[in-house]
Amino acid sequence: MEEGLEFRLQGAPVSEGIAIGASFFINAQADESIPEFSIKKDQVDKEIERYRLALSDCRVELNYLKKNLESEGLTEAVDIIDSQIMMLDDPLITAHVEEKIRKVKRNTEAVFSAVIREYEKKFAKMKDSFFQQRLVDILDLSKRILGHLCAKNKINFSEIPIGSIVFAKELIPSHTAAIQASRVSGFVTQSGGGNSHAALIARAKGIPYVSSIDVDLFQNLQGKDIILDGQTGEIIINPEKETLDRYKEVKTRLKTSYKLLQQDVNHNTETVDGYLVHVFANVGNLNDLEEMHNYRPEGIGLFRSEYLFLEKHTLYISEEEQYQAYCELVEKSKGVPVVIRVFDIGGDKNPELFFEHEKEANPVLGCRGIRFLLRHPNIFRTQLRAIMRAARDADVRLLLPLISDIHELEEAKRIIAEVQDDLVDQGVVTKRTYQIGCMIEVPSVVFICDAITRESDFLSIGTNDLVQYTLGMDRSNPAMSDFCYPAHPSVIRMIKMVVMEARKQNKPVTICGEIASNPIFIPLLLGLGVNKFSCSPRYIPYVKRAVRNTVLLEAYDLAQSILQMSSPIEISKRLVEAYSDSLPLTKRDKSSSKIEQVQVLVQTF
Repeated sequence: MEEGLEFRLQGAPVSEGIAIGASFFINAQADESIPEFSIKKDQVDKEIERYRLALSDCRVELNYLKKNLESEGLTEAVDIIDSQIMMLDDPLITAHVEEKIRKVKRNTEAVFSAVIREYEKKFAKMKDSFFQQRLVDILDLSKRILGHLCAKNKINFSEIPIGSIVFAKELIPSHTAAIQASRVSGFVTQSGGGNSHAALIARAKGIPYVSSIDVDLFQNLQGKDIILDGQTGEIIINPEKETLDRYKEVKTRLKTSYKLLQQDVNHNTETVDGYLVHVFANVGNLNDLEEMHNYRPEGIGLFRSEYLFLEKHTLYISEEEQYQAYCELVEKSKGVPVVIRVFDIGGDKNPELFFEHEKEANPVLGCRGIRFLLRHPNIFRTQLRAIMRAARDADVRLLLPLISDIHELEEAKRIIAEVQDDLVDQGVVTKRTYQIGCMIEVPSVVFICDAITRESDFLSIGTNDLVQYTLGMDRSNPAMSDFCYPAHPSVIRMIKMVVMEARKQNKPVTICGEIASNPIFIPLLLGLGVNKFSCSPRYIPYVKRAVRNTVLLEAYDLAQSILQMSSPIEISKRLVEAYSDSLPLTKRDKSSSKIEQVQVLVQTF
């Protein structure tokens, strides 16, 4: 490419948005030279200790990064970092490397690099996407470990100039998680697709990202002006003034559009034909509460209480310490209703992070959620006492995770009643009754939702786990991302079953999984009879706009047609078409006759 001339390359769009800035290149750590030398027998223990210290430093660093991601509400990114923390206990990373150091008597970084290269060669022969993503995660962690063993290999993100567009051969997940959106404008990589962990984190942070670009072409263009179009996948180098002005206008328009959405959150959320819908916030951190109020949710539909104590690595938190945390939650909620999900431990949130716990071969199908709490009633009772003491003057409701049968629900309610009675007997001022809700996350409870609904004050459908358990696929497994369809007909029919039963018994039901934040699903869910959504605060403006652009009568017809479909791909295509066809609110028919029809329709869901 000629110096100074505008030049364009076509890549693959990974994360939407427009980025304008100077190029900054991150050199791949694999290209750095690793020192290699022999060590004496009496130096072996010292080298092993140095390796263990590097692993310990990595753990501290990853836990700090995880805490920051939790404060941003990026739960999927937290899961990815969690998996890397767990990998630090993998025998490949621990015992195998130490044994190798003792055997070959060479320095730690050389031995560790050799082990990782062996691992890379084995996995390079495997074309399955699961093994490829597993390899990415191992290489990501290995680079972080090497950064602690060899200071020159450690990338200092604070050196990246503010507003830069970062170029790299490959973007590893922990790098993406560590980079602040306020510092980096965009990402360009040679490899990495839309389903990669790095892509997921980039989208969560709202950073534009384009892949499939040969970054070697740019090595002599450090600091050059770049435009990145995350919508089309186009990269523009040395943009002409006219091009630059046009993209600045587009970027401003996108920013203004989102600001208008944010301003619009103050209004009631109702469909074009007058059907009132309620939008709540999912919250996992007390620091999120001030930001949450900017989006005007009608309450907190899901407060993930376990995230309050994750960084403490124990669930044996004193009642008083928990009480103070819940008091702060109540105060910062400013009077809106709060649904607290009691500790949801197990599965992807490993109990071993908190206290001594027997390892499970398949924790996702093991002792998690309400099973864990019923097996450890002292933890459950302590949490309930703290919540009830803090919530005596507030609208706080209790949500039980991963209920799978009626006995679990009855036993949990019995413990809740006993704790209430104990507090009253002790003269503690507390409310006499609490609304108790049930998470709908497994197929078994869907098929007995009539009995579950009778014993509950409200229901919350957690579609992330419902998809996982219905399709028999671990949602944390990257290889399953292509199969874990929230648009699967079985999942949609289950949502319909629960909503119908809840309406029959006049009990409220909320959708609080990922599809509650996806505007494409909103018309379908409205058509299925859902009128309560709970999602991450930053998605609330999009959900509200999707509701306001929907005619309920059309949504009902959409749902009826989709309920007849048997293919998730066919359903996904229909959802995209329906969303694309939606018109602005001002162009919709708000005639009184339609409003009357909707009022009749609502009664027949």
